Amino acid sequence: MREASTLPLRGASARPLVLAIGVFDGMHLGHQAVLKAAVGIARRKGWTAAALTFDPPPEAALGLPVPPRLEHPDEQSAVMAGLGLRELYRIPFTRALGRRSAESFAASVLKGRLRCGAVAVGRGFRFGAGAAGTVETLRALGARLGFGVEEVAPVLGGGKPLSSTRLRQAVQEGRMDAAGRLLGRPWLYRGVVVRGRRLGRTIGFPTANLEGPQEVLPPRGVWAGRCRMVSRSGHSRWWAFAGNLGLRPTVKPLPGQEPLPSVELHLLGFQGGLEGKTIEAEFLRRLRPERKFGSLAALSAQIGRDVVAARKLLGKL
Repeated sequence: MREASTLPLRGASARPLVLAIGVFDGMHLGHQAVLKAAVGIARRKGWTAAALTFDPPPEAALGLPVPPRLEHPDEQSAVMAGLGLRELYRIPFTRALGRRSAESFAASVLKGRLRCGAVAVGRGFRFGAGAAGTVETLRALGARLGFGVEEVAPVLGGGKPLSSTRLRQAVQEGRMDAAGRLLGRPWLYRGVVVRGRRLGRTIGFPTANLEGPQEVLPPRGVWAGRCRMVSRSGHSRWWAFAGNLGLRPTVKPLPGQEPLPSVELHLLGFQGGLEGKTIEAEFLRRLRPERKFGSLAALSAQIGRDVVAARKLLGKL
């Protein structure tokens, strides 16, 4: 899938776009319904299915609290490509963009620069300065400017519309099965393995220390799960892990450093180097809360028990 961080001026010879518009953080089944609607129109018309999303999101430019990020941008684009989208415009929402009227946005961006033939949006979609534009506004502008509008009804779960807020709550509360139902797939943490203090290997349990842009994490503690390496050529096999999410209270921080939440995975049976590799991790069950031990030896003994528990649990799933 082709990605761009700016809005191109598409020539008259380019096939019209069917554009799904939204922030799409979390890519739950409600978001997927909007994207699938765009893909369906594009296939019927012989046009190109695309998405327009905002990163940073509108709240950042408007001085409002920004919801914590649910997923890695690469995961978002991978799901979009899997649904059949061919282009993704991931642009920052700036104050200048926020000041555009609904009419200006439709005329200069949707029709002028992107040459949309149709737009798919969720119910309750708002756009333009002061969020004054509604779906009905968009329909009226589309009729005048020459693009169609499809409004996609909310997808319900438990009698309520699916939302990124519900997904954040499920992950933060450790209800990973519920998060999976909202997504239609397991929730994954995606990060790059960075060089840590290498204390794990000194006590017999080397770990992959992950850093990623996702800000939503399951509850702190020791988790059993599975993970895989990701590269341009595809995915590796899945590896079981026992991993720790949290502040590592047993390990003293370096002078001048504040303890920060970390994601550390011990891959069961894995041999080899991981530094610099991208890993996707699926957290399945929490084994225990995080706790402080009196020594590294006591920590090592507990990790050994955690590994046994992880093997036993994962063998049943």
